[in-house]
Amino acid sequence: MAIKNASDLLVYKKSPADVAQITRIKVLSATPLSANGTVKILNTTTSGGANVAELETVATTSNTGSDLIIKIFTLLVNNGYAGGSTVVEGDYVYRDFTNFHQGDVNTLSFADGTAEIDDGGIEVIVIQSGETLNGQEPIAHSTSASISFNEDLRDITSKDSGGYQENAGGLRSFELSSDALQDISADLDFKEFYDDVHERNEVIVRFAERDSGVKWEGSGYVSSLSMDAGVEENVTYSVTITGTGVVTKGTY
Repeated sequence: MAIKNASDLLVYKKSPADVAQITRIKVLSATPLSANGTVKILNTTTSGGANVAELETVATTSNTGSDLIIKIFTLLVNNGYAGGSTVVEGDYVYRDFTNFHQGDVNTLSFADGTAEIDDGGIEVIVIQSGETLNGQEPIAHSTSASISFNEDLRDITSKDSGGYQENAGGLRSFELSSDALQDISADLDFKEFYDDVHERNEVIVRFAERDSGVKWEGSGYVSSLSMDAGVEENVTYSVTITGTGVVTKGTY
């Protein structure tokens, strides 16, 4: 009998509501570009949720962060985003941009236009991931995933047990866990789980293959969350979700 490779089993989390993505764009205050010119913004999202492969700003008139962030602001607010005010942070200026479309969207990025972007000239940070109501998002860059089921036993040994312990079924429980590489631009990362811990959120989780097959689904709470950042090593995190209530088995 052939054995199917089930190495693509993952832990998923369901969004309880449509959520708009918030993206922070940081630009070096001094000379973010090689010279005055344009930059391209890739993979933006319209108010209707459609992906736009490429947009291009108008050319800067001064090679400064304050000028470039205004050009980026003007382009994005005309193409499906709401923009916050400019904030100075060290060597950078930044603005936060929120999609008019609420739901899972692509993360925008930047590319050279008529001007080249200097190293570290523009940074993109996802402050809040876009999520779609009832959409199942897998833990991004997962390196392991597991689920366990447990049953407490009740000791029912009596003098009629013939000298052997007897047990009966008791409370049942389940637990999911995953290890992953940290990526601040991922849809489901350490920050998302930290928010669930901080706000004591009950989450809906699933353990299943990425595309098809058997699934187990239930509700739970993030009971353990840790991050590890060694010298010259990948940043990793581990999360454990302890179930509450019934877990259901099905297929999709």
